[in-house]
Amino acid sequence: MTAISPGQEVPPRTAQKLRQVHTITDRFGMLNTYLIDDGGLVVVDPRSSLNGQLILYYIERFLKRSPTDIDLIVLTSLETNQSGGIETLRQRCRAPVAALSKTRGRASSNGEPGRGSTGTHSRMPSSFRTSELFSFDPLLVLTAPSLRQVSIWLQDVGGLPHHEDWRVVATSGAARGYFCLYNPFSWELIGGAAISTTEGGQPVLHASSDQRGQQETLHVLRNLQIYYLYPGQGKPLLARNAAAQIRLDW
Repeated sequence: MTAISPGQEVPPRTAQKLRQVHTITDRFGMLNTYLIDDGGLVVVDPRSSLNGQLILYYIERFLKRSPTDIDLIVLTSLETNQSGGIETLRQRCRAPVAALSKTRGRASSNGEPGRGSTGTHSRMPSSFRTSELFSFDPLLVLTAPSLRQVSIWLQDVGGLPHHEDWRVVATSGAARGYFCLYNPFSWELIGGAAISTTEGGQPVLHASSDQRGQQETLHVLRNLQIYYLYPGQGKPLLARNAAAQIRLDW
């Protein structure tokens, strides 16, 4: 270690910011919703109407803020229907909903017009029956309510709108809308649906059919400086090098 003599200027380094993530947990299934507070408020994975109610209560009771301060709702997965949580939140705020752009093509090709960040919401044509939708893409049927509410499509490695410190990290499950959110200034990673923790606290990166992609995703995550790892399910992990503990779940 190099000593610094009195009067010598300390070498500049990237300023660390305070932790920005609050955890709101479904006590029944340990399904986590996260609230980013970096001036504005971002809700990540509202999950259900119950989670939405818990978020609103937390914002007003503990943060002493208004729900109208929520300026973005982010979905890290489109495999689950989170429309109930979205609708609960949007009764109190006008925040747009964002998802990974790699899923935008399926929305366009299955009856949902593609939308950009300024797009409008549209309804799925009533002529589509459930059996017809399943013939196109079973996943769309499960997530159609959430897809209809998406108006912002996020790019891999890009920042969240108006929250540029938070970067999108697409995982090997990107075709299903999976991605993480990383803040290099507060050293926080929101794993979303891509990561869960076991009862022993081991963070697990969930498997996909793309084993090479899984290895690449793991390599990317382990090269990030992460002190605070927030999984989509299970307990958060606080460690000096949390990324080194991530394992693959084949």
